Amino acid sequence: MYFYDKLRDLRKLKGFTIRELSDRSGVSAAYISQLENGNRGIPSPDVLAKLSEGLNISYAELMVMAGYLEASEPAAPEEGRSPVNLRRFLRENELLFDGVVLSELDKDWIDRMLTVMFWRHAPVESVPAVESESTAGTAEDAAEPDSSEDN
Repeated sequence: MYFYDKLRDLRKLKGFTIRELSDRSGVSAAYISQLENGNRGIPSPDVLAKLSEGLNISYAELMVMAGYLEASEPAAPEEGRSPVNLRRFLRENELLFDGVVLSELDKDWIDRMLTVMFWRHAPVESVPAVESESTAGTAEDAAEPDSSEDN
């Protein structure tokens, strides 16, 4: 399979139009179209770097597809490797998402979303209680009838 076929298949697999890939990568839509139609040769490594960002795949993978690099054997999983604590990883690392550096607030929101997603798996004492002003109150407040309703 030729590079242009692989590029087209990869773009379609990711669900992007040529225009969307152009916007995401900074490579002109006309050039991408020429690549996919086989009217251009293999793009330079600089263009491949931009396309890898736009397609959200590794640069090395595109370099292999283009023939600049030899495909290496997949690395064997490490025996006895312990899982990464995602909450600690979020706190202790500077992270990027689609080329944007995540702020501490972004990381806090990610942590909260993961907590909500996996709340069943967490020990009860580790799930933080979140109380908003509208729901704050005591059990006595909840037991009192609403005096605003008059029959």
